[in-house]
Amino acid sequence: MSLFPKVGRKQGNVRVIWWGVVVVLCLGVILHLLPFYFMIVTSFKSGLEVFQYPPTLWPQQPTLAAWQLIWQVASSGLTSPTTPLMPDPFYQYLFNSLIQVGGVLLISLPITAFAAYANSKLQRGPIARWSFIFFIGTLMVPVSITLLPTLLLTLNFPFAFPSGSIPNLPGTDQIFPSISIWDTAWAIILPAGFNAFNFLIFKGFFDTIPNSVIQAARVDGGSEFNIFRRIVFPMSIPVFAVALWLQFSGVWDNFLWPSLAFRSTANEPTSVAIYTLITNFDKANVMSAAGALGQSAIMKQALASGLTWNGLMVLGLIQTIPIFLVFILCREYLLRGVRIRGLK
Repeated sequence: MSLFPKVGRKQGNVRVIWWGVVVVLCLGVILHLLPFYFMIVTSFKSGLEVFQYPPTLWPQQPTLAAWQLIWQVASSGLTSPTTPLMPDPFYQYLFNSLIQVGGVLLISLPITAFAAYANSKLQRGPIARWSFIFFIGTLMVPVSITLLPTLLLTLNFPFAFPSGSIPNLPGTDQIFPSISIWDTAWAIILPAGFNAFNFLIFKGFFDTIPNSVIQAARVDGGSEFNIFRRIVFPMSIPVFAVALWLQFSGVWDNFLWPSLAFRSTANEPTSVAIYTLITNFDKANVMSAAGALGQSAIMKQALASGLTWNGLMVLGLIQTIPIFLVFILCREYLLRGVRIRGLK
């Protein structure tokens, strides 16, 4: 649907507004794509050209040195005699990210969808209203406030049967058994088991499904699970695609909580690994032209290989590529989901 009908565009004031909207949208697209352009261009520059001033909009002598070096880093890691630049192979961090994202999607999407379905089609009256307010109210809690409770939860995660025995009733001296999931992938997966924003998306769509369809399936003897699996889920695939992409991009790019959840570098995702590499570069004073010329003995190995901002841009592109791939794979369902939510 057009913002202005074709008939109305012939009017002078409408044409001015229409062209103004087009210009603003084009500027927005340019501002969003400009960082990606510089990431791609910088990844093909040499180490010295990166610090050239004024900066070049196109590589003077395009080179694949940064990509080749990152390939070596992905295979064997990159260390120096005094500073572990990237102590583990980069593919290890990619594998960690995939495990964490996959676990979150497998747990969060079903739980969130079932909760939204129950609130939409099973609960009635004040219970449904207060449940909805409770779930949506969690969106108003800043993430920074939840970091400490989440950390304490991962350090002492309640686990009822650590040794095969049921704990005593509350009020006794028996300590409720718990385990520590900190510094494991579960520290990322379990706290993200429910997503309030996806709950809002699912709830809004499930409310549009006629209750008569659900009632007819119940009359035919269908259980709630079979109704969801055979009727609701096929109708909700575009909405599931939207929720999947939002959850995937959020967990894949998440940095704040993973930076606190892991002690060993072998379990870190790519977002934390790239930040650690940038921090080590900054400590070694190679983020300036003087450092790039080789004045830092600690980073001599990296500089000799040409790893400066160009290599970091390669890592940034590698971090971004999976999100684009998921978008491309789900783009048809994503567009359908956006149209459905917009029309409803």
